[in-house]
Amino acid sequence: MSKPASGASTPRLRGVTLFWLGFIGILGPMAIDIYLPALPSMADAFGTSPATVQLGLACTTIGMAIGTFIVGALSDRFGRRRPLLLTGLLMVLGASLASASFHVVWFFVCCLLMGMAASSVQVAGRGVIADLTRGSDSTRAFSFFSSIVMVGPIFGPVGGVLLLSIAGWRGIFVALAAFALVGTIAVWAFVPESLARDKRHTLGLGSTLKNMWAMWRNKVFTWYAVFNFTSYALMFVYLGTCSLTIQVELAAPAWVAALAFAVNGAGIVLAGIFAAWLAKHISSVAIVFWSVLGQVIGILFLGFTVATNSLNIISIFAIYLIICFSLGISFGAVTSLALTHVRKTSGTALGLLGLVQFIIAAATSVFVGTINPSPAMSMLIIGGTIVAVAIVTSFGGMRALRRDPDLEPAH
Repeated sequence: MSKPASGASTPRLRGVTLFWLGFIGILGPMAIDIYLPALPSMADAFGTSPATVQLGLACTTIGMAIGTFIVGALSDRFGRRRPLLLTGLLMVLGASLASASFHVVWFFVCCLLMGMAASSVQVAGRGVIADLTRGSDSTRAFSFFSSIVMVGPIFGPVGGVLLLSIAGWRGIFVALAAFALVGTIAVWAFVPESLARDKRHTLGLGSTLKNMWAMWRNKVFTWYAVFNFTSYALMFVYLGTCSLTIQVELAAPAWVAALAFAVNGAGIVLAGIFAAWLAKHISSVAIVFWSVLGQVIGILFLGFTVATNSLNIISIFAIYLIICFSLGISFGAVTSLALTHVRKTSGTALGLLGLVQFIIAAATSVFVGTINPSPAMSMLIIGGTIVAVAIVTSFGGMRALRRDPDLEPAH
């Protein structure tokens, strides 16, 4: 992906390395999406309700928050490769145990383990990218990484349905364990250690927490971290309202909602590829502004259709696709910009970003279901507020970067 400077000892980020980092990063969305079609079957097996089994999603999310917090700091201390391999194997263990679950509480414990592993491989994988790239190369790499990871939400539910019909719900988790094992072996074979020993940190928990707090004093990190949080908040508002808007407000069948998720997921993947191409021609800051413009257009379009009572299947497909594509453009650029001055502790920084993301996601999910009985109106109110914050933070980040530019050269 990027070429080393003359005489530099840091290895370059190869395409095969980036591919396998993205491949194992798919475990994040797969840990949530792949077994959703099997909830009724699992409820029958455990002798409980589908709503109870669905609490496994909350356990997975809690595990993700814990994993990002712990592994981010550990990868700064022990390097990226060992946490990647160990958490990959943790996913193999968690999914294997889930396939053998005979009680719902045991399944919840497995979900916690899978969540910890799924988020951890993403944090450590992003740490590799942060170590080996800078500037536009970093934006391109993070964009490609996000595109690969977002394949999970597209094919996860479809794969879950196929596996459920062939091997039952237990076969879904066996397949997930096999997927994690393939990814872990590939990481062992194709992902080198990217953090040299002399650049690692031997900080304890107290020092790590102080480091995290100190990061908020860096204005570039703060502004773009908040922008990153708005992106994930808007994504979860979309996830919480899309299906309900289509099935409840517009009275369309479930397959239409499933099609919408597939189309929008594909839009995010294509947006990441497009952002990687854009990074060759414009700055990461400009990419963020293009993302904001698209979000504004999507929200204004939604406001117009609600105000004129003209919301229909075609318009809602267009609205959510515009918003999702716009979000997909920003993921790589904003991650690269947030790490501008904290790359020496990028694992800790990425862990902090991930931890707050999941807190924001949980809070957003609560507001979506309570602020207004109309899913479309909830998207308009909450989404519009989030986009307004995104506008402010995009300008704040630009000003902070102008005052405190990145003075280190790209590899």
